[in-house]
Amino acid sequence: MGVLDRRVVTFYDALALNDVSSEYISELPPLRYLMEPFVAFSFILEWEFTWLLSFLIFYPIVRVIYSYLKKKGKIHSIKLSHLCEITSNILEFSFKVFSIIIIIIFGYVAIGFFIQGFFFVNRYFMIPVQVGIHVGYILIAIKIIYILLRLIYPKINLRKKERPRKTQRQYSSKSRKFFKSSRKEIIYIVAFIYLLLGGNIILISFKFPNHHIKPVNPLAEDEFLFDFHVHTTMSDGWLTPENRVLWYIEHGISGAVFSDHDNIRGALIAREFVEKNNLEFIVFIGEEWTDHENDIHINYFGLEEEIVPLESYTLDGPIAMNASDLIAYVKAHGGYITVNHYNIDPNPDGGYGVPYNLTQLYNWGIDGFEIVNGGAFQGKYQQIRQFCLANNLICIGGSDIHINEDLNTFIKIKLTDPTNLTIANIFETMKTNTHQVIAIEFYPQLIKFPDELNDLGFYIAEGLINYFLNIDLFQALSWIGWSILFYMIIFLGYRKIKRIPPQKLKLKA
Repeated sequence: MGVLDRRVVTFYDALALNDVSSEYISELPPLRYLMEPFVAFSFILEWEFTWLLSFLIFYPIVRVIYSYLKKKGKIHSIKLSHLCEITSNILEFSFKVFSIIIIIIFGYVAIGFFIQGFFFVNRYFMIPVQVGIHVGYILIAIKIIYILLRLIYPKINLRKKERPRKTQRQYSSKSRKFFKSSRKEIIYIVAFIYLLLGGNIILISFKFPNHHIKPVNPLAEDEFLFDFHVHTTMSDGWLTPENRVLWYIEHGISGAVFSDHDNIRGALIAREFVEKNNLEFIVFIGEEWTDHENDIHINYFGLEEEIVPLESYTLDGPIAMNASDLIAYVKAHGGYITVNHYNIDPNPDGGYGVPYNLTQLYNWGIDGFEIVNGGAFQGKYQQIRQFCLANNLICIGGSDIHINEDLNTFIKIKLTDPTNLTIANIFETMKTNTHQVIAIEFYPQLIKFPDELNDLGFYIAEGLINYFLNIDLFQALSWIGWSILFYMIIFLGYRKIKRIPPQKLKLKA
């Protein structure tokens, strides 16, 4: 097991194709060890939510087995029946709360999309989602507290009138019984999905302690660590611009380009936050021009104005243009422009790259391409790197991080004039491709599941196994401590329930 050794974190320079792990150290802060299990689940779950497919596979199986055993009399307990009634009460309440929240959010986004299209969605959907999820969990917590108080003090009842109960006769026919049981099962499974998805969202948007990137040799005055691609709640990120700044500082990064989809609001808020608090961090203004229709994402830098693709055109909104016009416009106004995580499948019209081949983008005046995105540098990125080097284009990299996780990509650059921290000076320096484009691998992929399984959500199991094979002693102790605490709570709770008379667990109407 990895606990016998120090955790191994690999730093790979995707531009020079060198392992530079000897030049950097990944340090975990003490508070991280205290919260390690929650951090691990948060970082491994991420925001793809495909684990939901695994839940949809296993939940019906477990539910059918439980129903069968109950029908055969293998599971029979008055206390269990009362506990199931309490659980059903909470699940039904959760279903109602989150259904209302989802309808409100969906209505809000749908109206905005109808009026302003993707322009609205890219800018305004994330904050309502996060607020809605947190409000939902707060209401559910209040409900649970209320139920516990009713169990302790049965006279507490906030209902003014008792709702009339349907008599058994109303459900005497088989069809009605089937309808009733099916309705309950649908409510239960949807409620579980709501709770799990909500928990996932809260985890990935919580500001957990992150690792600190420490160069073995301290950075010289003319050396900097930058990230050129990140998101905040001003588009589809899960951290606010302010928290994203603190996140970078915690990592030991010198500065970053805040590049939300089709807007620069997050970048402006982050810059104001840095200036107001006199933080040693540089915020660069950027935007990820996002063309969903053609599936191409382009970052532009050095312009403090918003430009959107034609699909996001809205009256009195930012100027809208296609990819070639965008490149020409940015270049004409002294900016720089690169292509993100590009699809270089064979183009039907010749060459590689979809919807535009690499040569087209080069002829239009693109400055460079990402050769690392989100820590990924293999496969297509190797081909893109070769194209960049052959055509004197900038090899750039970006973490493209949306949630709170450990930074997986950064660039180390040495500036001739370290006092000139402008986009122009940085990009002109990067044109020489003498910088480092670092991809970070936090644990070796010792276990690899088939892609078909990972598409069904088993990537979580794969990630956890590889993670456990590369944890240090203190991470292991954190897991052991939390596991003991968890089992103690379960054990003591079980003993407590066992001593409670069955009638005490019955919720009175």
